Amino acid sequence: MPAVSKGDGMRGLAVFISDIRNCKSKEAEIKRINKELANIRSKFKGDKALDGYSKKKYVCKLLFIFLLGHDIDFGHMEAVNLLSSNKYTEKQIGYLFISVLVNSNSELIRLINNAIKNDLSSRNPTFMCLALHCIANVGSREMAEAFASEIPRILVAGDTMDSVKQSAALCLLRLYKTSPDLVLMGEWTSRVVHLLNDQHMGVVTAAISLITCLSQKNPDEFKTCVSLAVSRLSRIVSSASTDLQDYTYYFVPAPWLSCKLLRLLQCYPPPEDGAVKGRLVECLETILNKAQEPPKSKKVQHSNAKNAILFEAISLIIHYDR
Repeated sequence: MPAVSKGDGMRGLAVFISDIRNCKSKEAEIKRINKELANIRSKFKGDKALDGYSKKKYVCKLLFIFLLGHDIDFGHMEAVNLLSSNKYTEKQIGYLFISVLVNSNSELIRLINNAIKNDLSSRNPTFMCLALHCIANVGSREMAEAFASEIPRILVAGDTMDSVKQSAALCLLRLYKTSPDLVLMGEWTSRVVHLLNDQHMGVVTAAISLITCLSQKNPDEFKTCVSLAVSRLSRIVSSASTDLQDYTYYFVPAPWLSCKLLRLLQCYPPPEDGAVKGRLVECLETILNKAQEPPKSKKVQHSNAKNAILFEAISLIIHYDR
């Protein structure tokens, strides 16, 4: 993330917030807010063009006023203009305003979508993440129609940075939950499933959340994930493996990922392949045996992590026994 440059503290915003906090009554607060709204409106309508910093400051004030419970009926265009800025803090505030205050029926949606497309194609990972976060936060059908076909390509591209892949996976998950008919993996299915083997914890955790949701609706399309999930689970729970050992939590390796893998397997019947089935049985036996071992720590976090994996393993066994 770019360093915060001098001046990004926005002293005017800090003073305004301080004034609001010092108001002794609701009437005094409303009077101060109306005064500020009039000032911002005059600045936006003035003949003098505002620089990016000033736009950012005034848009931030509008956001703060909105969060206090007051309606905001202007400033949207200025926020959209911030999306085209090359400065991170200005673009960030623009996206924040859009995510909170612009609805899917807005006349500005076309301009917003164009700005998002520019950031997604910029190959700047910071700007790409901001755009993906905005798509996910808005999560409208219009957003899905505009970007559902583009995001899978970003997710599986070899040159996409891990932070962007993580955001892309979670963005797709959000769009799929709101508009499942528009999020189609198609040719990307195999490459999305193979993200289960990714070595970046954030990527594989986000990917498995997406794959689990997709598998619940389209199990046949994603059935290849079973063997990959069993293989990854085996590498995590095996004491001889070093897979994700850097993510050990109170002596339990990658407990959140282990739980997610076990939950994913509950979307499918027992594996038909003998080797995969045997490996899964070994995993479950290992988990059950570890649950009976003396605790390696007296901390509650250790027992919580062990028990979470144990409960998911038991849930999987019950699922197979039905």
